[in-house]
Amino acid sequence: MKKIFCLIIILFVSGCLETPKGKLPSINQAEIDMEAERQKRVSYAKYIEQMSLVKSIGFKVNSSNADICNKTDFKSGLTFANENVMGLKIAKFFPTKINLGSRVSIIDIVKDSPADKAGLALGDVIIEVDDFIFPEGKNALKKISKHFKDVEEKQVKRIKVDRKGEILKFNVNQKKICNYPIIFTQDKIVNAYADGKSIIMTQGMVDYARDDNEIAMVIAHELAHNDRGHLDAKKKNTLIMGSIGFILDLMTIYYSGGTAGGDAQNTELWSKIGSQAYSVEFEKDADYGGVYYAYRAGYDISQVKNFWERIGSENPKQIAISSTHPATAERYLQIEKTVEEIKKKKIDGLALVPNEKEIKTENKKSETKKKKKFDLKKIIKVKD
Repeated sequence: MKKIFCLIIILFVSGCLETPKGKLPSINQAEIDMEAERQKRVSYAKYIEQMSLVKSIGFKVNSSNADICNKTDFKSGLTFANENVMGLKIAKFFPTKINLGSRVSIIDIVKDSPADKAGLALGDVIIEVDDFIFPEGKNALKKISKHFKDVEEKQVKRIKVDRKGEILKFNVNQKKICNYPIIFTQDKIVNAYADGKSIIMTQGMVDYARDDNEIAMVIAHELAHNDRGHLDAKKKNTLIMGSIGFILDLMTIYYSGGTAGGDAQNTELWSKIGSQAYSVEFEKDADYGGVYYAYRAGYDISQVKNFWERIGSENPKQIAISSTHPATAERYLQIEKTVEEIKKKKIDGLALVPNEKEIKTENKKSETKKKKKFDLKKIIKVKD
């Protein structure tokens, strides 16, 4: 009875709430659904447009630095997909020009790339490449990736397509580029990163960047992470320091009689220390190499420092903090000095490549070791 009484009181009081005075135009559900679809089409059209921009800049950066990259391959400058990869529920909202369906179609072609020069077009359905018939449906892209994973890339690629019912064949003379493909995601967070194999960039980063030069700098920065071996180095550091932690855990187990150390806390802690070792230095090196890569691709690097200054001004705390990334103030100065270094090299007619630390060869090391060994014996003889 009390519960019913309380409910009546609540309903009575809520009925006294004030409501807006305006008499709004009536909208039916069909109109709402239609507008929602329109907005989705606008959103996915924007994604395709931005993807095309990022792919274009990425191809230019990768191809312009092929002569100094450690990992290269022949590429044509096209991107393909089907409705399963893009998402069955949202495929219908993408631009019709890319022709999404169960079959694999070309969704982007970099302007002036080998694919573009050969005559391939957006929406072409790929039937086969080098005699490999392209599968359809759910796992099509996985099967394609698996097939070409162990196949040596040839400079000339033979592609057969279906263009609105007409079967066409093309010989694409591919271009040698740094083999770190650009992956563009629909995430709105401002982010870009390297995984050792690819360069991943979000829509949020493209929205944040003001021009192509800033996007190129971000891509070049991640290219430097990949090609200069930072990811492999961090894995190695993690393994080395994790081994120390593992030994400490074994010692803890041994000396505690098995009552402690089984949770691998030391291994976890020291692995974390290893993964963060020299993180700031790796970021500095990526900034340094990245400026070179962007300049070699023909992008304006004179104002790149303002990109980091803008980030710092929007997040003032970042200027004073230097943990896994350089402080923005330090980053600003380093990029400025790197730009000056490149300008001087160009004036002096020097090769526009990053300066590297001197590394002694194995022969020099062995010679040094032999020399020390000889000197030691000489000292002993004198003492005798």
